[in-house]
Order: sequence, then C-alpha cells, then structure tokens
Amino acid sequence: MLRLLIVDDEQIIREALSEMIDYASIGYELVGTARNGMEAYDIICDEYPDVVITDIKMPILNGLELIERTRMSDSNISFILLSGFGEFEYAHQAMKFGVRYYLLKPTDKNELVQSLLRIREERESEAVKNAEKQHTLLSGLKDPLEQSFITEALRSSGRFDQVFEKYDRLLKFPENSLFGCVVSFLEEKYLPAFMEDLKKILAVRDLALQFPLIYVKNSAVLILPANTLSLQENLKNTFEALQYPNQKVSPEAIFFHTKSTRETLRSVIGKIIRYDRILLVCRNGAVNEIRNDLSAPWHIDRIGTLISEAKDSSEIRSVIDALFNPSLPTDTAKNIALSLFLKMNPESETRTVDIACDFMRKLYSCNDSAAVRELMDVVLCTVKSSPENRSGKADIGELKSYVKQHLDSENLSLKWLAENYLYVSVGYLSKAFAKEEGIRFSEYLNNARMEEAVHLMDYYHNDNIKSIAMKVGFGNNPQYFSQVFRKYKGCTPTSYIEAHKNK
Repeated sequence: MLRLLIVDDEQIIREALSEMIDYASIGYELVGTARNGMEAYDIICDEYPDVVITDIKMPILNGLELIERTRMSDSNISFILLSGFGEFEYAHQAMKFGVRYYLLKPTDKNELVQSLLRIREERESEAVKNAEKQHTLLSGLKDPLEQSFITEALRSSGRFDQVFEKYDRLLKFPENSLFGCVVSFLEEKYLPAFMEDLKKILAVRDLALQFPLIYVKNSAVLILPANTLSLQENLKNTFEALQYPNQKVSPEAIFFHTKSTRETLRSVIGKIIRYDRILLVCRNGAVNEIRNDLSAPWHIDRIGTLISEAKDSSEIRSVIDALFNPSLPTDTAKNIALSLFLKMNPESETRTVDIACDFMRKLYSCNDSAAVRELMDVVLCTVKSSPENRSGKADIGELKSYVKQHLDSENLSLKWLAENYLYVSVGYLSKAFAKEEGIRFSEYLNNARMEEAVHLMDYYHNDNIKSIAMKVGFGNNPQYFSQVFRKYKGCTPTSYIEAHKNK
C-alpha cells in the first residue's frame, strides 16, 4: 500500500477527495488530511506519505512552498497539484520541483484515479530497479557477507535459525544446497594447488561450489550440487586420486546430504565449530582467516557486550576508538563493521534489506579505517547490539541530541533521520518516538525550534527575523517561521522582540 495525504484549505474539497475514491482498491492508504501547508508539512514529518495531493493556493505555506520544503527531507514523495482555472503559471514553477501531475478543479475522479495508478506503476517499476541495484550491491559484497555469516553463526550456535534467516535475506542462499563433501588429509600448503585442481574437476562436470570452500586443519568442506550417488562416487574417486609432492597420506573424501540448505549450513557449522582457525576461500581465490577465538580483540560478541553494557555514548566511543584504530587495515575495519551492523537486533524488523543496503553502500565507500570509525560512531552509539538490550530509549536519546545540534537543518524528518542517521525503519522510529515522548515528532521538533528561536531573540535583538528563521531550520521562508512561532508562542516574532528588547 502507498501512503496518501490530502491537502486543501477548503473542508468540502478535502472531504470530497477523501470519499470520492476507494483508495484501498487501487493500492493506497489515506494516512491523513491537512487544512494548509503548515499542517501538511507536520503530517509529512510524522506520517512519511508516498503521495501528496495538494492545492496550490493555501494560507501560511502554499502548495509550491510545501513541495520545495518537503523535497529537502524526502525527495521520493510524489505530488499531485490541484488548482483553479487560469493558474497554469504555477504548473511551470511546479515542474522545477519535478512535479508531473497537475489537475484542474473541480477534480475529475477518473483523472485523479489515472494519476494515482500511473504513480503506483512508476513506484513499482522503480522498486524493480532498486531491487536490481540491491542485487548488484549484495552480489559484490557476497564474500564479506558470507564471512560475516560464518563468524556470527559460530558465535551464535544456540540461535542458528535467526542468524540463517537474517543472512538469507541478504545472500539468498541457493535453495538446493543439499550436498556437501569433506576432503580430509589435505595439508594447508597444498590448498592453492587443490583449489586449482578443484576448478578443473568441477568445470569438466559443469558444476560450481554453492558456498566458498571452508578449510580447517587439513580438511576442506565443500558444498556442491552432487545430487546423484554415481556423481558423488565419481567425485570421491577423483579427489582421492589427487597427489601432491611430499604429502604422505592421500586425500579422503566423504559426502553428506541434508533436507535443506539451512540444515546443510547448520551441519557445516557443527563440523568446524571446534576449530580455532578457519579459512574461507573466496570466489576470486582470496583466502580470509576467521579466528574462532574468544580472546580475539575483534570478537563480535565481546564488542557487542561492551557496547550493550556501556553507560553512555562516551564509553561506547572508547570501545570504537580501541577497535577502529588508525593502524587497522581498511578491509579488516569494513569486515568488522559489517559483522557488527548485521549482528545488531537480528530478531526484529527494524532493519530492512533497504536499510542494510544503504548502510553497506556508505560503508564500502569509506576510503580508510578512520572513515569507517566515523560511520560506526553513529551506528554503535544509537543501537545496542542485542534485542534484550534494545528498549528504544538509546535511539530516541540520540535522535533528540542530533536534532538539538542540527536545528538549522531543513531536512529533519522522521524518515530522513531513520534512513540516514539511525538506520532503522521509519515505522519503528515513529512508534518508538511517540511511546517514549508522548508527542509526535513534528510537535517536538517545532517546540525545539521555537525554544531556540526565543533564545536567539533574547540575545540578538537587532538581527532581522530572516536570520533567526535560517538558524532554526526555516531557510529563506521567514513568513512560514513567523506563522509557526505564532502558533507555538502566541505572538509574532516581531512582537516578541519588541516586548523583550529592554529586559
């Protein structure tokens, strides 16, 4: 369902638009109506609609001003503009903001339905493109994601199912990974030669590994589609016939099978969990070492415990500083950061694939470990690393702190903060904020801005209203600032300054 908001200063029109269409039948949920641009913007900050139907000529904040302001915090909202005859000059201005739907009043029901259907089709097409981009991104990060999966699965054997489901959403494990093979008596120094032989053996049989080769103490674990007994026997004989210089014992191959990919990977984890050193051979031939060692300084569970038990952000930052020190290789820093992020709150739905992909784009655009540290400073200071430690209070406290420090920013909305700062779903954040604060986010934000405006006015009597408005996030719209100030403080900014100038 796409979320829809209707904005018009005439009650009869708002009601008519609300009732003329069965929005649910065309894939929309009506999340609210607004009487003017100021009220609409507050609803947008709280309800994060996908589509807004709005009049152009409205008091306080007109339709074009509403669009301009909204674009700063959410450029993905689609607008349908309504206007009276002879107001086509507004259409040209609206095009500058990317608005493509412009309907005359009185609104024709069929035209409105067609506009909404086209927007839905565009959204669905865009969703397909985004899914393709996500697939490309996740494919490129397959190696670190698989390494992170092995690392977390080893540390979380008691909740393997939750770990599997989380990584399955990102990696899309092949559904038919039912067969595995353990090749034993393979010395590590011969592993590169074995990998070359393995490529040839699989290529001849038109096979491919379904998961990177895992190597532990003279044994290689393979997951491959060997789905017939004759093929398994053929591969077994081929593996056992391999010979390497000075190796005293010939390799031995044993096949196993399970009923599902989940059970295959569970079985693999069970086979390697007792080893303290595990090698993961990636598709490009690179070998990554996983230390299954409780004393390792980058042990994800240990770091998670330190973060969850920290009393405040300063203690968390001490952990971050010790972990992401300048000498840490960039690739190692990224792998640790990815593992930490994916481990956070694994059983909740507050982290969608979209949000995970957004995080990974930012993570893998970092040029050095210092940049990774800065990113994780935000993430780790706002999120506890396990569900039992996550009450939501840390999120809201950090959100309020961020808002206080960035009141001059025009892009503060729940959606922007959820996706760009806290890395949680906006739905989760909306509920958590209302529960914690007892008010809507827009009301909290406006109160904070008005308090800061009063503070500035008390100190800077001679500055003009426009300067004050810019300092509290209203940009070049002092008129809108004045209207909000009057709503929250009961007088205009000019009246307030005059009344307090000599105090």
